[in-house]
Amino acid sequence: MVILQPIQKTHMTQVANRTKIILILGILSAIGPLSIDMYLPAFKNIASALQCSQEEMGYTLSSFFFGICLGQLISGPLLDHFGRKNVLYIGLSLYVLSSIACAFAPSVEVLTLFRLFQALGGSVGMVAPNAVIRETFEEKERPKIMSLMILILGVSPILAPSLGSLLLVTASWKAIFLVLAGILLVILFLIKSWLPEKTNREHGGAFRISTILQAYKALFKEKEYLIFAFAGAIGAGSIFSFVGGAPLTFLTYYQVSESKFGLLFAIVASGIISASQLNHIVLKKYSSLQVLRVTLPTQLGLALILAVLSKLNLLTMELNIFLLFLIMGCQGFNFPNVATLALRPFHRGAGTASAMLGSIQMAWGAVCSVLVGLLFDGTPFTMAIIIFGCAALANTILFIVGRKIVKS
Repeated sequence: MVILQPIQKTHMTQVANRTKIILILGILSAIGPLSIDMYLPAFKNIASALQCSQEEMGYTLSSFFFGICLGQLISGPLLDHFGRKNVLYIGLSLYVLSSIACAFAPSVEVLTLFRLFQALGGSVGMVAPNAVIRETFEEKERPKIMSLMILILGVSPILAPSLGSLLLVTASWKAIFLVLAGILLVILFLIKSWLPEKTNREHGGAFRISTILQAYKALFKEKEYLIFAFAGAIGAGSIFSFVGGAPLTFLTYYQVSESKFGLLFAIVASGIISASQLNHIVLKKYSSLQVLRVTLPTQLGLALILAVLSKLNLLTMELNIFLLFLIMGCQGFNFPNVATLALRPFHRGAGTASAMLGSIQMAWGAVCSVLVGLLFDGTPFTMAIIIFGCAALANTILFIVGRKIVKS
């Protein structure tokens, strides 16, 4: 009994530390959704306060997407070269300061500029989690950890608009940016106490711009990484297509109320959350690749049914919700497994690899969101066919272009 007690305490400590790490990484991954979804309900209020149009307010969203894509590409090599925690301190500090500046922006032009800096700083937090998981946990544990992170990531876009609306009612639009700054300020202190610094820092002399270019050039030599990264990022376009197309489809075509729309959105989004949690149970018996061999083709088949039914005007709202729930559920399986397989070849440079994966995903997601808006024909077909296109491309990349890698 005397011998077993310390072992039990050690195990409990390890579990507690693991939970703390997952919590931090989950919140860092949710920086993007929180930064976007929390301020969306305030668009009209901000436009009125800054005396600008809704179209001009759209530039504040575009600058954030641009900053996220660019920032991830830059921050990946920085994380590998200088270490995770050091770069996180700098990046998240920039986010905090930029968020405060956004709250007191005197014009939409200034707000657009500081949204860019906010995204550049926040992108560090979006890249670091995959790299930290890659180097902190064993390979067999990584998809399970990713699934737990997706639970936090999946809840954030559901709760963020409600939190933004609450702050808008109880305070003002400025409070939204101040709360975002406060959340990240707390995370900065938790990173210092809870997050381990276990990384093979790649100090090859002074850091230069050429270092970034060389790091990304090296990634294009890793065929396994490219196949899984592009398949995963393009497949994730189904999520962005839904986010961009849901308001048009349900508010315009089905003419549901705004309160009912929030409920329907939450039901579909819960498909990602529930599947990501089921994923770590499935992985006890099957490998990540075995899971993808089932979920990716299933997602394609469901998307085809969605597109065909919508084209034939046979898609009721209830059936639409059901099929979208299943499609997003497949995505809840796809993402953690694809990310794990994409980063598997890297013992070093996981930050750079994670950055490129995230940047491709955000860039493709922005394209899908824009396409849904530009091509919307007044029916659910636009959203459905773009979701189908994402699933078809993902399956083509993984099972046709990458067939040798998948079979090996």
